[in-house]
Amino acid sequence: MGYPVEMIGAHTALFSLIGTDAIENQKEKLFNHFFKEMDVDCKMMPLNIRKDDIGFFLNGLKDSQIKAVYFEKEYWEQLYTLLPTDDQEINFCGICDTIDIKEGSYQMRLSLGEAITALLENTKNHTIMIVGSSPEAKSTLFHLIKQKPAKIILADEVIENLMDMMRVIPNDIDHDIVRLQEETSLDSCDYIINFSDKMIQSDIDFNKDFDKIVNKIAEINTKKWSQHG
Repeated sequence: MGYPVEMIGAHTALFSLIGTDAIENQKEKLFNHFFKEMDVDCKMMPLNIRKDDIGFFLNGLKDSQIKAVYFEKEYWEQLYTLLPTDDQEINFCGICDTIDIKEGSYQMRLSLGEAITALLENTKNHTIMIVGSSPEAKSTLFHLIKQKPAKIILADEVIENLMDMMRVIPNDIDHDIVRLQEETSLDSCDYIINFSDKMIQSDIDFNKDFDKIVNKIAEINTKKWSQHG
């Protein structure tokens, strides 16, 4: 069964959401909601693509009418291995979630960390803890650094997992590293962003709040796409 697409005009800018079950998940509605709010002639369409077929899909994507693609998270690591990029954030994290197509070439982008930090109301004078050392945690740290919080605390059950994250925090931002244990105190933190599987009282939990994060990704991406064509 195909995706029921509303009428698309000759000048409609087309975008695609790719997932193994993209049509069934209906997350394209989040993107189309923001396009509609901005009153722009753009349409996001979902496509179900098997992971084994993603290389074939990418091979023909640049010659299609699609302007940009957002990929669901099962593809993030695979995209990084398939396409070269000089994007600093992507190479630091090892994942990619968005591809913009400009003049027949791919521009890889990662919108995840930008979306997660945008969900925090104010980080400027606050202490932020990132729990976990996953690629998603690294993307969040990459953007959190730009916001210059008062202090960044990195926590993980294995301290060694955090070493590359510690190295990218500039000296002008106070920072610390802690081993995550049952008795680890979280009271000194204004915000906690949890990327672990531990049950931690946090302001943003990557797994539990994933739908809210994707909604913010949709808001950010549609705004960028509508501004830059």
